[in-house]
Amino acid sequence: MSVDAEIVRDPIDDLPAMVVGRWVTEEKHQIIKRYIDASWAARQKFTSQRTYIDLFAGTGRVKVKHTQRFFDGGPLAAWRIAQQKRGTFSDFFVADFNREYLSACDARLTKLGAPVRSIVGRADETIDWIMPQLLRSGLHLALLDPFNAGHLHFAIIEKLSAMPAMDIVVHLSTGDIQRNIAAGLDAEQSPLDNFAPGWRRVVKKQSSKVAMRNAFIRHWRDMVEQVGMRVCETMYPVRNSKGSTMYWLCLISRHSLAEKLWREACQFDTRNLF
Repeated sequence: MSVDAEIVRDPIDDLPAMVVGRWVTEEKHQIIKRYIDASWAARQKFTSQRTYIDLFAGTGRVKVKHTQRFFDGGPLAAWRIAQQKRGTFSDFFVADFNREYLSACDARLTKLGAPVRSIVGRADETIDWIMPQLLRSGLHLALLDPFNAGHLHFAIIEKLSAMPAMDIVVHLSTGDIQRNIAAGLDAEQSPLDNFAPGWRRVVKKQSSKVAMRNAFIRHWRDMVEQVGMRVCETMYPVRNSKGSTMYWLCLISRHSLAEKLWREACQFDTRNLF
């Protein structure tokens, strides 16, 4: 996740770390780690290439707001858990729009021995640098964790879907969608246009923002199916301290085994996290 956020120095390495809400890190990264751990057996069968891709990599480490607790961000969490198994990643691509953030993430991954390749830029641009480096015979895992829905252009998913064995973990910002959908219906342009082009054709003003949001997400899921993939039925709601859903974490894949492993990864007791 990349955004102009409050930055502090991590006492472990004196590199920048983003300050985030609790819901941004612990539950989400627990699920991602569980999924990577569960899929290691499948990953080790792909000897040609096993990639991890993160277009919103951030600093690699985060600090939980109002605490002194630091945690690994998505890329570091993914690399550490993969190292524990034989089916580790052969290629590790990270990108971010913020040069300072990406530099910190790159340095941390390099220190851990990850085969990292990085590039600064917007996600809808850096994807075009990554795609030619992917092998169709490989197994690929992409994490798309933007700060808001508008940063995740659907073209990114469309391009990733060209790989036969591609799993995509998506931060589906339902709160952001619900906040912007009513105003977007009456505007010529909306950040939501990037996320789900053509959404106004199917989303009408309804009795509530929730109903409009649900119609919007159905349209997005239909678009995913049109490029030959599927949004798994299990969509994990990540809530803030007040119990409000901030976003859903979901998996896009085309394989039933991936969906099974994802469903199992989402079944854990959050009481053990805090």
